[in-house]
Amino acid sequence: MTSTLMLGAVAYDPKVVTIWEGFRAWFADRDFDFDYLLFSSIAMRDSDCDLTSVVVVRADSGIADPTELKGLTVGVGAVDSPQATLLPLSYLRSLGVSPGIDVTIRRFDALGGKHGDHIGGERDAARALMAGEVDAACMIDGNHLLYGREGTLPSGTTTVIGQTGPYDHCNFTVIGDPHVAKIERFLALLLGMSYDDPEVRPLLDLEGLKEWRAGRVEFYAPLERAVDEVGFYDADGNVVAADYRP
Repeated sequence: MTSTLMLGAVAYDPKVVTIWEGFRAWFADRDFDFDYLLFSSIAMRDSDCDLTSVVVVRADSGIADPTELKGLTVGVGAVDSPQATLLPLSYLRSLGVSPGIDVTIRRFDALGGKHGDHIGGERDAARALMAGEVDAACMIDGNHLLYGREGTLPSGTTTVIGQTGPYDHCNFTVIGDPHVAKIERFLALLLGMSYDDPEVRPLLDLEGLKEWRAGRVEFYAPLERAVDEVGFYDADGNVVAADYRP
């Protein structure tokens, strides 16, 4: 096992190489074995950008603000769901409502280990809301609209009482230099896909997007904060959250 301390860093700008090369040299001068790996977000779906999560109650509940949930039960998705668990619970904390202390959290775990890509837990929480088993439910805003269309949350039966700030979801990530020829070619082809192309349009529809966009990382800050608040990962990046089952 190597004794090198390896740090993962996001290559959000070319200066990142200069920064961490400088730090590596500084540590080396002090006999500390340190190195780094760069991660670059190169592309993402348009449907993964600028998302929000919402806290929803029944329209007849009389609850108008998230702070009024104290003493009540909130339904969330899977333990590792960014949009239905981690981010909305972080939002509640920011309002002074502590999950597990001020409110009881009822988690609906469905296919944990998929990091929120499986929305079964969100739908189960929505159903529990309508059945009166929980007083509020957390979900991504798009799914709130979806559940209205499909009848899980019939139109007019729910009210949004809180909404997180914007965040991003999935992306294509590479380790190391993103400017190697093969990656640049892949990215050029990906970003060149057109929704007007009859050959690729059915695939884009299946994947839930109209266009691919260049990757970005700044809108992952809310999720970083959310996982840090609950100690979801240890210092080595291992998942240590209680009840996590991949």
